[in-house]
Amino acid sequence: MSLSLRTLEWEENQLHELAASELPEELALAIHARHGHRIDVEFPSPRTRGHYRFKSRGCVGNLPVTPSLVVRVRPKVPVRSLFRMLEYAYDLDSFQIHEGHAGVGAIDEVYETLVSLLARRILERVRKGLYRDYVEQQEALPYVRGRILPRESLRSGGVASPQLFCEYQELTESVLDNQILAWTLSLLHRFPLGREDVREQLRRASRALVPMIEPRQVLPRDCVHRFYDRLNEDYRPMHALCRFFLEQSGPALEGGDHGLLPFTLHMPTLFEAFVARWLQRHLPEGMSLSVQHHADLEPTGSLHFKIDLVLTDERTGGVLAVLDTKYKDTREPAVADIQQMVAYATRMRTHRAFLIYPSRSAQPVRLHVGDVRVSSLVFDLERRPEEAGERLLQELRGLL
Repeated sequence: MSLSLRTLEWEENQLHELAASELPEELALAIHARHGHRIDVEFPSPRTRGHYRFKSRGCVGNLPVTPSLVVRVRPKVPVRSLFRMLEYAYDLDSFQIHEGHAGVGAIDEVYETLVSLLARRILERVRKGLYRDYVEQQEALPYVRGRILPRESLRSGGVASPQLFCEYQELTESVLDNQILAWTLSLLHRFPLGREDVREQLRRASRALVPMIEPRQVLPRDCVHRFYDRLNEDYRPMHALCRFFLEQSGPALEGGDHGLLPFTLHMPTLFEAFVARWLQRHLPEGMSLSVQHHADLEPTGSLHFKIDLVLTDERTGGVLAVLDTKYKDTREPAVADIQQMVAYATRMRTHRAFLIYPSRSAQPVRLHVGDVRVSSLVFDLERRPEEAGERLLQELRGLL
C-alpha cells in the first residue's frame, strides 16, 4: 500500500464535510467525475460555509479515486445483516454464509469471506470432476465425424488434401457453466485480498480450474436463468456468488495499488432484492408476488411504470396491493413517495399501497388519498430476517 494513500471515510447515512483547505480541488473534481453517480459532491460555497460536502447515494464499500485517494463508505446496518441480505438476494442460503462469521466486523471481510466460500466450492467441484455437456462443433476433417456438410466440404477441400467439413457433438468441460467460474476467478485475482489464507485458496482454485477451462469474459446476466439438474445443481450457488462479484466490481472500481478491496454495494437495490426474495419464499398460500412489474401507461408501451412489487390474489388474479421498498432513514415519507404509490395503485386498480422501510425510526404512515390507502411497513434490519419478516407479514395481512 502506498505510504501517501489518503482515505476519506464516513457512514452511508452521514453527511461528510471537509474544509476547502483540507482537500485539493482536483481531488474533489476527481471524486465527482469518477463516482458522481455513487456520491453526491457539493463544492465550497456560502451555503456550505466554505466546506466540501459528500454523501453516499446508497453505495457502500471502497471507491478508488486516484492512486493516492480512496473513498470508503461504511454500511449503516450491522455486518451480520449484510450477510443475511446477501443470502436471500443472491440465493446463497445453501452456503449459510452467516454461520461461523460472527466476528466479521468490516465490509471488506464480508467480501473476503465470500471469496473464500467460492474458492473452496470450486476446489470441491474440480475434485469431483467438472460438469460436462455436449457442444456443437463444425470442423474440416480428413475423416467423417457426425454429419457431413456438403457445401462447406466442397469449399474447404482440395485434390491434394481432401477435407470433409463435419458437424458433430463433442462432450466437453469447456461450457459456460465452467467459464463463469474461471472468469470470476481471474477477476478476483486483480484485487488486493487482505487475508493470506483467502489468497492461497484463490490460487489453489485457479491452479485447479484454469488449466482445463480458459477464462472467457462473461457478464452478470450470464449467471442467471440457467438450467440445472442433478449433475450440476451444486453450480447454482456458485453462479449466484459469481454474479455478485461481477455486479459489484467493474472498470470504475479499478486503478491504483491501494491495498483496499475496490468494490461497492448499492444498498437500496440490495434491500429491494432481499425483501422481494424473502416475501416470495414466505407469502401465504394463495398469494403471488411480481417483482419489478412493468405496467404500460399507453398502448405503445413507450411510457410505463416499473413497480417494485405487485401482490396478487392467485385465485381471482386481482391485484391486492402495490409495494415499494424505501431504503431511507426518515421520520416521515416524502410527498413524492406518496404521489408515486397513489399513481402505482391507481394504475394497478387496487386500493392498497405500502412503503417498506428498513427501520422503525420512521413514524407509521396511514393515509387516504382518494380511494387509495397508503401505509408503511418495516422490515427491520436490526432483527433476524425470520423474526422481522414474520412481523411484516402479520402487519401486511392486517392491512389488506
